[in-house]
Amino acid sequence: MKISIITPCYNEADNIENCILEVRNVMEDQLPSYEYEHIFTDNASKDNTVEIIRKFANKDHRIKLTINSRNVGPFKNMW
Repeated sequence: MKISIITPCYNEADNIENCILEVRNVMEDQLPSYEYEHIFTDNASKDNTVEIIRKFANKDHRIKLTINSRNVGPFKNMW
C-alpha cells in the first residue's frame, strides 16, 4: 500500500527541510509497512525552496517536486 503526501509550498526555505525529515520520521517509525511518496508543489517561490527540495529529491526517490510557473494560490497549487 502506498500513501501520497502532498505539501504545497511557497517561500518555505526556512521550514522545508524540517517538513521532509518529520514526514520521513513519521513514516519510518509509525507506518513502516507503508510505502510513501512526498510530493511538493511549489507555488513559484522566490527563495531557495526549490533548490532544497531538489537536493533531497536527488537522494530520495520518494520525494517529488512540481513547480508552478506562477503563483496560483494555495488551493489551486495542489491540483
